[in-house]
Amino acid sequence: MRRIKFALSSGLAAVALSAPGQAQTPPAGPEFYAVIAVAGFERPVEVRVSGLRKRVDVATGGIVQSYLTDRARGSLVVMTAAGRRRVALVFPISAEEGASALPLDAAQIRRTAQTTRIGSGNAGGRACALFRYTGYLGRSGTFCEGPEGVVLQFTPEGRQTPLFRVERLTFARQDARWFVPPPDYQVASLPGIGGIAPARPAA
Repeated sequence: MRRIKFALSSGLAAVALSAPGQAQTPPAGPEFYAVIAVAGFERPVEVRVSGLRKRVDVATGGIVQSYLTDRARGSLVVMTAAGRRRVALVFPISAEEGASALPLDAAQIRRTAQTTRIGSGNAGGRACALFRYTGYLGRSGTFCEGPEGVVLQFTPEGRQTPLFRVERLTFARQDARWFVPPPDYQVASLPGIGGIAPARPAA
């Protein structure tokens, strides 16, 4: 179980650091907050999206890791909170979007895979269009797409249950503070990246 969690958590960072030339700069989609059940995690993963910025929060075993991706700025911030320790590491990334192990944008799947609608479904109480895909990350499977273009359920071939399913989805403007480290985090940047300003405390 720990290996599964580590692989999925590490995959979030690895995907964000995917090589340029393998994808295209994604258009800005809808802003939303999602709570997602992911296979191998006892607690749901939380995701916030605003334009070309995305935040993914993963909590396992008393450790909270957050991945802040800013495609416009070309940065990935990996924040780790364990006890009183708060660390944020800043990495460079391409403005292009690589294939993600947890694709929430249906357009991202269609950029590298063939898709065919095979019916209708329901995920987390939301109606969705069911598609079969071939070629995404070299695999086949199915996904269910909501009317706003968000992937509500994703099931690679060979799995009896979904790899992930959106349990809660709220379309709303996301505060900019979600996408920068809080002021109590120690921020370290790789050379050439520049600083990432922590969020200021609310007045």
